[in-house]
Amino acid sequence: MKAPVLLKYKLSYAGRDAGQEQLRYERSQRGQRLTLTAEVALPLPRTKQRWVSEMDERGIPLKFSERVEGRQNRVYEIEFLREDGVIVTRGQPEFLLPYTTDYHDPLSLILALSQAREEVVTLPLVGGRVHAERLGEQPLEMPWGTVPATAWRLRPGVSLIYFDPEGYPLKFSQQVGGHVFEADLQEVVESPQPEEQPKKKSRRRSGRRRRRRR
Repeated sequence: MKAPVLLKYKLSYAGRDAGQEQLRYERSQRGQRLTLTAEVALPLPRTKQRWVSEMDERGIPLKFSERVEGRQNRVYEIEFLREDGVIVTRGQPEFLLPYTTDYHDPLSLILALSQAREEVVTLPLVGGRVHAERLGEQPLEMPWGTVPATAWRLRPGVSLIYFDPEGYPLKFSQQVGGHVFEADLQEVVESPQPEEQPKKKSRRRSGRRRRRRR
């Protein structure tokens, strides 16, 4: 996956429209950044979510933040202070842990799997670990045609992530309750406008490329 890029997904739950989300990958002063924003309609209650992972050049997290707005609002942060040898969290639960290995967060996990060459990978998370198994290649029907995809199965839980040969996540699938929650890639915006930009009126057309992935 090459930065900068903006990936747009359609969400579904039990086969019904469940909202939309965007995954932005870009370079930063500290290394790399992944930002996920989502408006989720199903399962209820409706929520707005924003996850940000600040990573070093290797893709190891330096800071992770999560903001959820819905029936109950939640703000949660994790700082990975490798030089100080500790991990600090803010929000619930709040704790201090020793930094004993290179931990991952839910977003850096995606980047790590897109680059993995092993058949089985175990990645430590704060409070647990994820075991990922490569399931092999299978075709996926995308809006721009059939794409050969590599599937990874994640445990604990029942989750699947599908990547194209360039490392772009094409599809996420997760068992939620008695139904399946899915995110299907609809559009790839290469060299997108920066996320933070002043709001001003302009009639000039942007020279940056915006296209559907082919």
